[in-house]
Amino acid sequence: MEQDPSYKTSRCDLRKKSYFTLGMRRLSELIEGLPGLLPAAVPEREITHLTADSRQVRPGSLFVAWKGHTTDGHAFIPEAIERGAVAILAEVPVAVPPEVVFLQSTSSRLSYAHLCSRWFDHPQKRLHIVGITGTNGKSSTAYYLYHLWQGLGYKAGLIGTVFCLAGSEKLPATLTTPDSFELYRLLRHFADRGVERVAMEVSSIALDQHRTAGITFAGALFTNLSHDHLDYHKTFVAYRDAKKRLFDGLSPTSFALTNVDDRNGLFMLQNTPAERYTYSVESIGSFSLRLESSDLWGLSYSLLLDLGSEKLQGRWERLQVEVPSLQAALIGRFQAYNLLAAVGGAFLSEGPLPEKAARELWLRLAHLSTTLKTLPGRLEPVFLSQGRVGLVDYAHTPDAVEKVLEALRPLVPSGGKLIAVVGAGGNRDRSKRAPMAHAAAQHADLVVLTSDNPRYEDPMAILAEMYDPLPASMKNRILRIVDRAEAIRTAVQLAPPHSLIALLGKGHETYQEIAGVKHPFSDVAVLQACQEVPYAG
Repeated sequence: MEQDPSYKTSRCDLRKKSYFTLGMRRLSELIEGLPGLLPAAVPEREITHLTADSRQVRPGSLFVAWKGHTTDGHAFIPEAIERGAVAILAEVPVAVPPEVVFLQSTSSRLSYAHLCSRWFDHPQKRLHIVGITGTNGKSSTAYYLYHLWQGLGYKAGLIGTVFCLAGSEKLPATLTTPDSFELYRLLRHFADRGVERVAMEVSSIALDQHRTAGITFAGALFTNLSHDHLDYHKTFVAYRDAKKRLFDGLSPTSFALTNVDDRNGLFMLQNTPAERYTYSVESIGSFSLRLESSDLWGLSYSLLLDLGSEKLQGRWERLQVEVPSLQAALIGRFQAYNLLAAVGGAFLSEGPLPEKAARELWLRLAHLSTTLKTLPGRLEPVFLSQGRVGLVDYAHTPDAVEKVLEALRPLVPSGGKLIAVVGAGGNRDRSKRAPMAHAAAQHADLVVLTSDNPRYEDPMAILAEMYDPLPASMKNRILRIVDRAEAIRTAVQLAPPHSLIALLGKGHETYQEIAGVKHPFSDVAVLQACQEVPYAG
């Protein structure tokens, strides 16, 4: 059984193709000096496979068990042995047949990550990997960083929520950071395909579960922090501190780049041994963006490099360079932060350069920034009749809903309205449901509450948790329609000419998960089918 079914661990599924073949490994070689492993006399075994999923065990496997978020992997040790496991690594003593080797670890997850690194011959050592963490903006920032590296002539890789990329090769993804085995398998694939640099989304859950243990990040970027994943972390402090682990674990030769406009930005740098840098849209940082305008056609901005003037700075020489009059086809003020973080990360990845080379690099990155395109499902526009525009976005936290709608409000033409279609996922953090609805009602003229992957919950019950706590003054501008396709069509019918319709929560997703079944569904496709639906007012 999978040990954490509420957080699926297989993100980039490479199992359908045989990208490379790895032979058997000696158990003694795999576990020598393994972090977390308790000392014990271990007989030799030939290991044919490594897994933490009992369903994937085959003869000769080393099976790793831990107590997960919803299930305890130790309960599946008998099944693993029955399937042919010759070695078991677990956190509590378990009786096994004499022919099966038993190993005990203080942290099976930590040991497993390092085992996976060894299994795939430490592919991370052949790659320059930059981790991106934060509540919102990780996917876009990673995507932009990938494209900037490609523009500089590197073969780049991307590990993210929407998809994974190895140069131009696209690989599927379903969530944020892969399970350790899939992560190291993917990194090995990158290394074997000649990828040089990797932009990687790093989630708080992945950090808490040690999925990235063994990776020496060349740098880390922090986007922002707001309410999310409290069903897992329980408290905001625990959630924040999980994010901070990425920075605490950096090396002195790596870089840490943080959003100084976020109140938790400098907190992320408190204990990092890495070189420290900041970026800002509101004030001045090592990297700054001055936003001149933002409309449905994109951003107009200037980029300012200011190195050496802050105590946070690392080994770069003092340098100030401003590049004015830039434009990028990215919708929404918050995209300025994602663009700037990516530009800063690409710049710092080159390491300290002489002044002339650094100046030239900054100018080149500034102009490459104008070529960036929106990631699918991130304020992705669909143009409708009567001058109306639908915008599909992945915003699924109160802060993200607020930022998207705040960005869209000044873009609404005269006579138009701002309409939001929003839901909240089932079997996920319930405490953010009412705040999401409140944020939508506070910033939109009309809100349609609807389903967003209800999973095993009653969709009407989810809508009630979003709607019931709201004040009466907001409720008169809110509709509740369980069927998401019907909700989208209704929003289009109620949108006067020149309105903006924000479809929030699902973004790039191409399914609606109901009672364990993923039904084909796309917000973009539904909007496209409504392109000629007229205003019914």
